[in-house]
Amino acid sequence: MFVPLLVDDLANTFAWSRHGTSRPESCASLDADAVQTNCVKCVEGDGAQIRVVDPVSGAVTYSDLPSLELPGGINPTSFIFTMISISVLFQAIVFISVGSLGDYGNYRRRGLIFASTLGAVACVLFVVLPSSASLYWLGGLLIMVSNVSLGVSVVFYNSYLPLMVEDSALVVGALKGYNEGMLGDDEVYKAREAANSEYSSKGQMWGYVGGTTCLVLSVVVVFVCSVLGASDWWSYGIAASMSGVWWLAFSAPAFKRLPERPGPPPPKDVNLFLQGWLRTGALLKRLHRVSPNTNVFLLLFFVFSDGYATIATVSVLFASRELCMGALELSALAVIVPLFAAVGGYAWHAAQVKTGWSSKFVLVLNLMFLAALPLWGCVGFFTTAIGLRKPVELYVLAVWFGMCLGSAQAFGRAVFSELIPKGHEADMFALFEITDKGSSWMGPLIAASVVQTTGKIRPVLIYLLCAMVLPGGLLYALDLEPSIKAAKGDAGGVAKDGAEDAE
Repeated sequence: MFVPLLVDDLANTFAWSRHGTSRPESCASLDADAVQTNCVKCVEGDGAQIRVVDPVSGAVTYSDLPSLELPGGINPTSFIFTMISISVLFQAIVFISVGSLGDYGNYRRRGLIFASTLGAVACVLFVVLPSSASLYWLGGLLIMVSNVSLGVSVVFYNSYLPLMVEDSALVVGALKGYNEGMLGDDEVYKAREAANSEYSSKGQMWGYVGGTTCLVLSVVVVFVCSVLGASDWWSYGIAASMSGVWWLAFSAPAFKRLPERPGPPPPKDVNLFLQGWLRTGALLKRLHRVSPNTNVFLLLFFVFSDGYATIATVSVLFASRELCMGALELSALAVIVPLFAAVGGYAWHAAQVKTGWSSKFVLVLNLMFLAALPLWGCVGFFTTAIGLRKPVELYVLAVWFGMCLGSAQAFGRAVFSELIPKGHEADMFALFEITDKGSSWMGPLIAASVVQTTGKIRPVLIYLLCAMVLPGGLLYALDLEPSIKAAKGDAGGVAKDGAEDAE
């Protein structure tokens, strides 16, 4: 929430200093009795504009700000999108390199602890950025470290999910009935799907409850800083740093209680980091032969997960730059999304239980509902009255976005976990993270190109609309049941192929 705002503002301020002049004063800060001309005014729906008053007629006109550049010719607002894109490319490399570690020995727990600690410390260091606008580059570096660390920690975190599902009373009972000849494959499948969706939805819900609590505390900090007269830079820096402190504080007791759940010993005379690439290649080849629709699902997930991740990033800067929302308004917006994501995760899971919908069908519904957000924003191309032209619209859409976001993430993970062969939890979730977090370079890169070319953020909404609708429709038509059965019944073949390729 606060990191894009902080780094973007630092980059713009530094770009103004390179422009040969200081940033024009805000019209709101000038004497009310003065003729407020040649100052910057944020116009709702259009963003920051230069306000010019004709000294004779008093007529008021607005013009775009001059084109600003950072070293290398990059637009300062596209800098944040570029840094996110680069960080995600690094994520994809690291995911593959360390993804298989979680399946051997006690690397699953060690990897989670190391990555989480590194990411949290990087978040804490955002507090040093407000000391100088010239440190915008350090903000970009910290974005990369924290993003990569977060993604790696989630790889190891998610790899616990299939193990928890197999140990659940529901699945253990179903397997016992299957072995005794009382239950069939369909009953075992339904038990796994129910346990998957329950754990995934509840985990996602409580994660958002924790995130919302942290954000509420951050909003209090931002409010106190505003009352004390602190700049937005310091408000954003302290709030971003608090997320790192929160991450560290709640990781410690979790890591202390988390079981090792060790896997088999690592293979001898094999580089474990190279092993990740070999196992990933073997998995993709085997999945293509045994369950090709799994690869299709990964491709679709690659696109739509990038879409809803980019919606979150773009919305923050869109609200600040084009809807003129201040720190406290943005803070309130930040609280709304995770709060309703927790509510939405619970509500969609309850709807699934009541209706008997499959996890895939619920996921498709979520994607179609999420597509309504960029669709509404595209209305703003044709009118200045509606279509994300007023802040109140964004508050309403934040509720809508939250109600669907948590559920889409939870059911996406639940569907994928059903496709995982036993013994390949960590490296398969590395693939999942490559297609989830690892795909999130595409939207920011497109956003950076659009902003670099047009100077506006609104055209990015066209891409976001396509990223929801097209993969959602294709996913609806995709039959995953054969792939799920193949994953549970042919895990040995995948393991064998992986071992042969490793050798």
